This record gives sequence, structure tokens and C-alpha cells, in this order.
Amino acid sequence: MVTIRARIAWDGPKVDLLRLLPDSGQNIGAEVWDEDVTLFRPLDADESLTGQVVGVEIAGFLSFDRWNDLPKLDVLWQLPGWKPLPLDKLLKRVQKELRERNAREAA
Repeated sequence: MVTIRARIAWDGPKVDLLRLLPDSGQNIGAEVWDEDVTLFRPLDADESLTGQVVGVEIAGFLSFDRWNDLPKLDVLWQLPGWKPLPLDKLLKRVQKELRERNAREAA
């Protein structure tokens, strides 16, 4: 199974937009999946979307709970210092950590 090395960008609790982006530096384009989820795919020479999903953006991430609505992908995702995980498991772990951090900072 392919592993995508990735990084997380999160705009904080007020904006609450999380991006899981590839570390590869390749050119990517966005494809709207639904009202809260955008997928990122590589771009070809004509700047058309191609290939597999290499990133995801979720609006309202702290309260997101529609894990079954995410696309089923045959890849693993790896953040620096983490073991590779399926997309939903990685995002659930990130969400838990961000919720805990947000609660500490709000206290």
C-alpha cells in the first residue's frame, strides 16, 4: 500500500479549516467532495486534476463526525513522527489532539 507523507495546516478554532497536504511539493488542485470536504489531486502539465487523492481539506474540523462520508482510499497517510494510518484514523487522532489543545487554551 502506498504511503503519503503529509503535513497538517489548521487555521485555529475560529476558522476551523484543516488541511492535510502532501510533503512532496507537487502541484495539486482542489476537487469539491461535498459541502465540508475538498480533495486535492495532482495536476498534469495542462493543470488538469489527475491521479489519486493526495490531500484533503475539512471545514468545521473540530466538530466533523461524518467519517463514513470520506472517500475510501487505498493509501496510508503519515505525519512526521507518526506511523502510517488510514485517512479516517489519522484525522480522528489529529481531531482529538486539536480538541484537547483547544480546551487547554480556552481554560
